[in-house]
Amino acid sequence: MMETAVERHSSSLRPRSRRDRKKERTRVEIYQAAITLFIRRGFDAVTIEDICAAADVARATFFLHFPAKEAILAEHGRRANERIRAMLAEHRGSAASALRGAFRILAEGAARNPDIVRLLVREILARPPLMTRNDEHAGDLVVLLASVIRRGQTGGEFRRRIEPRVAALSACAAFFGFIYAWVQRGSGFDIEAAVSQAMDVILHGLSRSKPRRLSA
Repeated sequence: MMETAVERHSSSLRPRSRRDRKKERTRVEIYQAAITLFIRRGFDAVTIEDICAAADVARATFFLHFPAKEAILAEHGRRANERIRAMLAEHRGSAASALRGAFRILAEGAARNPDIVRLLVREILARPPLMTRNDEHAGDLVVLLASVIRRGQTGGEFRRRIEPRVAALSACAAFFGFIYAWVQRGSGFDIEAAVSQAMDVILHGLSRSKPRRLSA
């Protein structure tokens, strides 16, 4: 039987060694130092040497964690997916509430880090190779959400005729569409409210129950 993304996360929840914890702290410090510099100076103006100096690490240490400067821009998506995996591994409610929880994590993360999200959207759109790298993390997200939708179908919560991956792709497309609109409109767009309303639309489409007819 194929292991799901959530099961893979659950199997990895063993206590981490001191070395692993230190490695993760170093990765976070490099990421945070780089993002701060990117926002302040612009992506192109920042060198790997600048990042190493800000994070107080050697150049070799940088390459132990990131294969290139561009890879740092994909880290935000990876970290968001990890938070969703952790939530799903512990979730004991319905599939619908799990989907809402996943998109709440994404929306809250965007609202909490607007400068980072604007940087990512600008740089990803300007650099086609980064689109491919970003798609890899979007693909991971689709796999996570499809597993939740499949569970909801198995439990009779969602209609079974809908392909889980198609439903997950639709939900992700709606979210990223909102992100682009939010970046363009700034404070005039409530990303958390928009995503919550989008989930109402998506979940209504997945529901097995038929809408009640309006009385004449």
